[in-house]
Amino acid sequence: MPGLLVSVRTPWEARCALAGGADWIDVKEPARGPLGAASPDVWRAVRAVVPAGVPFSAALGELPECMSRAPSPEDANGLDFLKVGLAGVGPDWPRTWARLRESVPVVRWVAVAYLDWVTAGSPPIESVLAEALRVPECSGLLLDTWAKGPYARDPGRWIGRPLSEWIARLHDAGKFLSLAGGLDVEAIKLLNRHVGPDWFAVRGAACREGDRLGEVEVERVRALAQAARGPGE
Repeated sequence: MPGLLVSVRTPWEARCALAGGADWIDVKEPARGPLGAASPDVWRAVRAVVPAGVPFSAALGELPECMSRAPSPEDANGLDFLKVGLAGVGPDWPRTWARLRESVPVVRWVAVAYLDWVTAGSPPIESVLAEALRVPECSGLLLDTWAKGPYARDPGRWIGRPLSEWIARLHDAGKFLSLAGGLDVEAIKLLNRHVGPDWFAVRGAACREGDRLGEVEVERVRALAQAARGPGE
């Protein structure tokens, strides 16, 4: 049964997400992009309200921009996972990502592949998947969308993707697949019925009026959690 990850930007939002049934709390700053980084101070403030045993992660932004401001191991204390986007990387991105991981050895990592990788200027999904499978400290793969406009809300973005094959390859390696990118209740029901990933990751659909820059609301999270855990209708 898939779990629900909700990205938050404040301790209050984290409390709302947990009250609505979120299984995983992630911290990011959506005003700074699809994987916008919040400050370590925000990480610590949110960590203080997340119960032990609930997975807790943070986004670092895109790899080219975060190399000059990578968190210290002390900053990452209390985080279970970190994730970084690959928009704008060059062909040597696996080595660059390896240097980032080496600088913060106290956490596990989630690899991020963008469905709209051509637009994002990021590596193809298969390349990111191969690296996620190869890297021992990587626990799973997040499929997201770099653009957050109409493309992220179009169910057609999933057509033709070998999702079941990618899930099987990750599971064979003891790793998970998380799906994101403009998911709402209906999209989660559809994907649950036909694919069944390990995690659904949301931000906008959990916020007031579906605005990812709005505030997370309990009832919206509750509807998303029910969609993730129940059979599609």
